[in-house]
Amino acid sequence: MSVSPMPAPATSSSNPPAATPSTATGAAPATVPDSTTTAAPRRTQADHPGVPPSVVGTGTNRPPSDHAAVASPVAPAARTGSADPTGTTDVTPITAGVDGPGTHTNGHGGPGAAVASGTVVAPDTAVDARAGAASGGAISPPAAEIPLSADIAAVRETAVAVLRANDLGDITRPSPTLYPHQWLWDSCFIAIGLRHLDPARAATELLSLLRGQWPGGMIPHVIFAETTDYYHAGPQRWRCDRVCTTAGGVQSTGVTQPPMIAEAAVRVGQAMSREDRADFYRRLAPGLVRFHEWLYRERDPDDTGLVTLVHSWESGMDNTPTWMEMTKPVAPRAVRALRRINGDDALDALRRDSKEVPPDERLTSADLFTLYRIVRELRRSRYDFRTIRSTFVPLVQDVAFNAILGRANEHLETIAAEAGVRIPRWLSRSMRRTRAALNELCSDGVYYSRNFRTGELLRHHTIAGFLPLYAGVVPESQVDDMVDTLMSPRYWAQYGIASVPTDDPAFLPRCYWQGPVWVNMNWLIADGLDRYGRTEAAAAIRRNTLDVIVSSGSMYEYYSPLDGSGAGSNRFSWTAALLVDMLDNGARPTSRAQAAIPTTRTPA
Repeated sequence: MSVSPMPAPATSSSNPPAATPSTATGAAPATVPDSTTTAAPRRTQADHPGVPPSVVGTGTNRPPSDHAAVASPVAPAARTGSADPTGTTDVTPITAGVDGPGTHTNGHGGPGAAVASGTVVAPDTAVDARAGAASGGAISPPAAEIPLSADIAAVRETAVAVLRANDLGDITRPSPTLYPHQWLWDSCFIAIGLRHLDPARAATELLSLLRGQWPGGMIPHVIFAETTDYYHAGPQRWRCDRVCTTAGGVQSTGVTQPPMIAEAAVRVGQAMSREDRADFYRRLAPGLVRFHEWLYRERDPDDTGLVTLVHSWESGMDNTPTWMEMTKPVAPRAVRALRRINGDDALDALRRDSKEVPPDERLTSADLFTLYRIVRELRRSRYDFRTIRSTFVPLVQDVAFNAILGRANEHLETIAAEAGVRIPRWLSRSMRRTRAALNELCSDGVYYSRNFRTGELLRHHTIAGFLPLYAGVVPESQVDDMVDTLMSPRYWAQYGIASVPTDDPAFLPRCYWQGPVWVNMNWLIADGLDRYGRTEAAAAIRRNTLDVIVSSGSMYEYYSPLDGSGAGSNRFSWTAALLVDMLDNGARPTSRAQAAIPTTRTPA
């Protein structure tokens, strides 16, 4: 697959010197549509003139993509410094360019890879070095064939089956029960995996987020699908239709989520032809620039370089100790009274989200009803930050969110340049300021979030403190100390990286963001370490992440760092997508983990 030149993003002088590890760019062939399937009628572009043609839809208007066409276990590219592939039995290599069974034609810019069980022949490996630099490192041509053992191939098939089952046509739900709608950063991680299966479908996943964009530029954290499936914080809790009309006329929440779109878009673009990538970027870039403008204009009114969040759901880490410290003081009076008499059982009876998973794997009922109260106050404020500042709503300059934003800004420059879209000068200044401002959140080598109102650091050690590695803002002199910390028993028991240190009083190994291992966090940190030249540490994280998924046998939302058991929602889309991404980029679990998996498995 040929990748056209993309200009490298401008970086501030605060960028640390870093090695440029190789980044895999090979992609599995695009999905071959099922010719026997007739798509249901779809709404036309005339219905939504402000939305790019490929994003007009509701998530229910056409059949899901037939990922089965690429469900054969494949792994197109090796990553320099990643774990050695192990276990190569039961593999039947094939020859590139041979038409016949197992061979697909890539409809997105040239011939695809030939596919057989357990192996792949990589597409065209010509790569422009500047394209690699724009994505955080020079790109080396992928290896021609990287086989998967039969048991790991079966795990990959399970992951693809999960993605296929959760595909609603234009969007992918995170899971079939607990999360029936579209989540912002979930769709981004999902697209990163889908690019190996069908780059066009991955692009649609990202473009579909523009359906929910507000007139001011915000892209909400949940865009509600046309489904009768229950969700505890649905449109009726937000009433955003009383405030504005979204670009696609869909219902949404009134808050946002970590801005992962630019990262995912660049990854998807790497899997496309030059022409398709340019077209994709032209459709995405105007809305993406408006989103970043909104973040700085609305959420950084004091021009600090750091965006402020108004709800823990915006951080993506709902009950992380940092946010729980900020939200507990604003709990409703009834909740505080029940806490005093240990009346949590009464609150548990009022919630429905914990019926899908055990209550001890979710945030407490007291915390949940406190978050509901904050939503009610945001609604009364019409989601306007200037009004929100005068209320009791906790305001946090979240370190993980701003680290993701810092990296997204670099990718936005790449996307805008190739799309021919101008970034306003004021926005470029704000983007540069973020990189320097992130280091204001560092104290004694540890990065923390900050209370926007008081300026005080919120001194909780959590996995969020490692995300500046992903942003690339950690001084070179501090990187190895941070790596030693994240690989110490505090964060890395049998499986890492724990979202809260195992010796922290708040640590609960199976409770949401109070301890479990999250695949997306590991993916982000490993990516940052690669760009710092710590490829062995990055490979160890990916290998260990695959170990925990493979050993559990299912695509869980999160995993215990102590015994690797899965928790939260099962058949979770970003776990499946990022497993595909890691395997297809050459990472492998250990032999011990492979032995724990049967040769065939279907979703639970």
